[in-house]
Amino acid sequence: MSYVLSYLMNDFKGMNSIFNKQDYVVAENSLPSQINSIFGKNTSNKHDNLLEEVIGLNSVKEEIKYYFDFINNGHKYINWDVKIPRGVLLVGPPGTGKTLLVKTIAKNSGIPVIHTSGSDFVEMFVGVGASRIRSLFNKAKSMGKCIIFIDEIDAVGKKRGIDHNSEREQTLNQLLTEMDGFGKITKKDKDSTIMIFAATNLVRDLDPALLRSGRFDKKVYFDLPNRDERKELFTLYILGIDNFRMLNNNNTNFYQYHWFNNSFNTTYLGEVSIGLSGADISNVVNQAKINAIKGKKINFNNTDVVEAIDEVMIGREKRERTLNKEELERVSYHEAGHALISYLVDGLEPPIKVSIIPRGEAALGFSMQRPVDRKLYTDSYLIKQILVLLGGRVSEMIFYDDLSSGASDDIEKVTQLSEFYFKNFGMSKKYGPLNFNNLGKQSLENFGTFNLNEDIIKFTGKIEEICFTLLNNNINSLEIIADLLLNKETIDYQDLNKNLNNSIENSIKLNMTIFHHLLEI
Repeated sequence: MSYVLSYLMNDFKGMNSIFNKQDYVVAENSLPSQINSIFGKNTSNKHDNLLEEVIGLNSVKEEIKYYFDFINNGHKYINWDVKIPRGVLLVGPPGTGKTLLVKTIAKNSGIPVIHTSGSDFVEMFVGVGASRIRSLFNKAKSMGKCIIFIDEIDAVGKKRGIDHNSEREQTLNQLLTEMDGFGKITKKDKDSTIMIFAATNLVRDLDPALLRSGRFDKKVYFDLPNRDERKELFTLYILGIDNFRMLNNNNTNFYQYHWFNNSFNTTYLGEVSIGLSGADISNVVNQAKINAIKGKKINFNNTDVVEAIDEVMIGREKRERTLNKEELERVSYHEAGHALISYLVDGLEPPIKVSIIPRGEAALGFSMQRPVDRKLYTDSYLIKQILVLLGGRVSEMIFYDDLSSGASDDIEKVTQLSEFYFKNFGMSKKYGPLNFNNLGKQSLENFGTFNLNEDIIKFTGKIEEICFTLLNNNINSLEIIADLLLNKETIDYQDLNKNLNNSIENSIKLNMTIFHHLLEI
């Protein structure tokens, strides 16, 4: 199994208690103590999240603070006849801090928040959800200045007419009606401003009426953390909030700084954790501590965190999933094929870890390339990644007379990337800049989808031929990697450099001129 482009492939209360006062942030003097430390005015709890301690998201923080200013300083906008935005939609992958940021800014701004989830309004009995929506907005109006925060709004706000769920659609209709009930700010009601924030990672599924101007017409986009933000997140979760504050404040009493600096390489951790969210990184560090406790260690270190990253991204080792000798040899040649292609071809990230230890749900081994933050993928890069994915299957075909089911995950990814190449990215010279997913059925029939599928088959077949040539020309290196895996089970980039001829690294120069000549598609 080859773990490449995983971040591309992967582009979640009871009826009577829902409106109990203790479920929401209400007037400040009636806040229960366990909620008062989360919402509303800053209560000086030593574990409060201060806005400056929310790592990354700098542009997002400024944008959300701008909307909060409408609530706190509405009088500034009266003379300009400004219409206060009614709804702000927070869009982004799970675990990127949408809920955390709203809570933190509200607390720092002293604005009470009514927090609920879209699933709280979805029931099997018609009318229940709509009644809860009305109660929610009545509660907000009674508070005057406040924010309604609806998490996972897609549970109630999906497009109507798809699942024929009359209860959900009636609830959505009530939400739309309530959002229309907010008027523009005036001198009379400037101290009773209400704004709705909602979070989702499925914005395409939301009903268009919910997204039109005057409702959720403002959108704030959250991205996964970049390398520097991941480094800082690892520092935060490894140290804990109190030590992190001392480190940032250059506190001379922070006695653990040297221990931390000597035990952890957060720069490396930030580099190898591409695709992980802030919530994922918190989970990784927590898992590293659990593993250290199970290993009866005095403290945990960088190695524990790296192993935890592998567990989260690939899966836990399953040594009890015993393979016989023949299967072990086949897996070693399979993973050696992936690793050698990424080692040979210029423009690809080198393999940093290769293993034949079973992991996760079904993986019998893996080859991991060095992760790199990429926002754009060129046609040559995609073809080279398909080469890597086919390397395991082709290696098996070279050393064995039959095929195995071990390449099923690789084949699935090859199919997806090949379809992206032709149907989504418009990279084929023959078909040009068309997105076939947006063409109607009749248009597809007129265009000749049968020929398109034939060309995709021919495309992957040609890349497989190139892969055969590369591996056959470097058969000795392939056998060396397979033997290393059989002896050590897990190898890294240093092992490859030590045992292979260094001159072959990045020795294969494959540009698009060569590819187009070979592929002719």
